[in-house]
Amino acid sequence: MNSKTIISMLAMGTLIFSACGKDSDAADTTSGPATATNSAGDGDGDGDDDTGGDTVTTSATSGDGDGDGDDPCASFLGCMDVPEPIVMCDFWAQDCPDGEKCTAIASTPGEGAWDANVCVPAGTEAPGSTCTTMEGVDGADTCDGTGMCYDFDQDTGEGTCVEFCVGTPESNTCPQTGHDCKQLNSGVLNLCLPSCNPLNAGECPPGQVCVAAYEGDTLGGFICFPPAAEGISGEQCECANCCAEGHLCTDAATYGTDCAFDLCCTEYCDTSDSTFACQGAGQQCVPLFEETDPNFANVGGCQIPV
Repeated sequence: MNSKTIISMLAMGTLIFSACGKDSDAADTTSGPATATNSAGDGDGDGDDDTGGDTVTTSATSGDGDGDGDDPCASFLGCMDVPEPIVMCDFWAQDCPDGEKCTAIASTPGEGAWDANVCVPAGTEAPGSTCTTMEGVDGADTCDGTGMCYDFDQDTGEGTCVEFCVGTPESNTCPQTGHDCKQLNSGVLNLCLPSCNPLNAGECPPGQVCVAAYEGDTLGGFICFPPAAEGISGEQCECANCCAEGHLCTDAATYGTDCAFDLCCTEYCDTSDSTFACQGAGQQCVPLFEETDPNFANVGGCQIPV
């Protein structure tokens, strides 16, 4: 991977760089993540229009933002107070009391990126089933202890239960779905998600785009994820899922002189396509993976070459 590309979080609706919520022009779905060194996800999917968001003094703070599309950096937690107590937990150990699960939330008001693991009551729906959030603000949902509710529709409040990774950070599986385990947002969000290739348009379900999945500072592949915004080349991005289909979020130095922000969206490109012309001044199609990579050897990004 190009060492200059370091964006790795998702926010509800967002992967982390700094994580953002859904922009008003984005698709009408939201999911609850990840962090960009790219970034991604907020949005509680309840569709209400509350404002405010008080801080609760507990082991984690409550967050605001209802994910209704009017705030491009709304929080995953929603606008209501998070009920006390918030019990921090170890995701991999799943060390919550009986009847509860250790899941991901966004702890900082207004940030929108999943950055904490807390205990919430477990539901009954298995991965792959339709789900809803309980309150939309505290991480609780109708999914059983093996997953969390993902990609909510803000009008209906419904999403799909996605399987949690099982095992350890070093050795893990997805026993129910067989998908790849993605350790996102510095290990807070560990989900079994379908992979995709950003050069192949249409691989992801409607309302989702193919997003770079960073594990720490390492680009580990790509996942289908709801966009928090739909930036194109040269436009600002603040999270891994803040760019439109076919684009990734990269830092200004890597993008080039045309980027007027800290982070800008740039195009994916096929390193084997000699006819492709990048839009940014001085950009070339820079490989994001080693040439020997069996899956993404020809996946590049329009960047300034090192």
